[in-house]
Amino acid sequence: MGIFNRVLQRINKKHTEMEVKATHDRLLAQINHYSALIRLQDQRHLIEVITPTRSDSFQSMIIGVDLYNQQLIIDELSPQLVNPESLVGQNLTLRHQHNRQMLKVSSQVVRYKKDHHSIIMGLPAEVGYQPRRREQRLMLMGPTVVTVFIDPIYGAPWYGNIVNISSGGMRILVTGDLRNNLHKNKPLRRCDLKLNDREIVHCKGRVKSFSYFARPYRRTEISIAFEAIDEQYQQVLNEFIDQLSIAAA
Repeated sequence: MGIFNRVLQRINKKHTEMEVKATHDRLLAQINHYSALIRLQDQRHLIEVITPTRSDSFQSMIIGVDLYNQQLIIDELSPQLVNPESLVGQNLTLRHQHNRQMLKVSSQVVRYKKDHHSIIMGLPAEVGYQPRRREQRLMLMGPTVVTVFIDPIYGAPWYGNIVNISSGGMRILVTGDLRNNLHKNKPLRRCDLKLNDREIVHCKGRVKSFSYFARPYRRTEISIAFEAIDEQYQQVLNEFIDQLSIAAA
């Protein structure tokens, strides 16, 4: 309860007993609300940091949960930014995975402390771990073959088949070894999913993970999150997934 005692030290001793009790109650409620962040700080876990201006993510650690000033303090980013002061005013997203649960919070950077190499953010309103995958994901390899065309920002396009799919993303199989052309959070400027002879879903995407397999043949499997998908295409995709779910039931 060290954080509890540190905050209490800032309370004016002239407050009435009723005011102090109310402060105690509010503080205990906040400690409970932000317990996941406090635990990450105490255990010095690495967290993923996503900025709105960079395609690659960073790593950092939570080094302070200041309930008195309603601030969240994280260590400098790795790899280091040339101009970390440019983060002020931006919304950063922090993520941490534990088992099959994902903690994801977003908040605005209010200050960069150059002397401590730390980034000061506002405390996020919503905190808590959620199931990592919320959308229903359907396997497609077998009688149902859905082809996909992927055009990355750099390099030649990829043609492959969808292994599984949900309303938020897919995993595709591409023949050959693409590891030299891939990295986590690589943006994809065009993803065309040919659902059937009449319907093609167009959107952008982002690489989330990938694996290479040498046997029984050389192939790369790539997990992709959908981005910038228009409402009409999202509806077509959702209807397609619903139809497959009914057929598989």
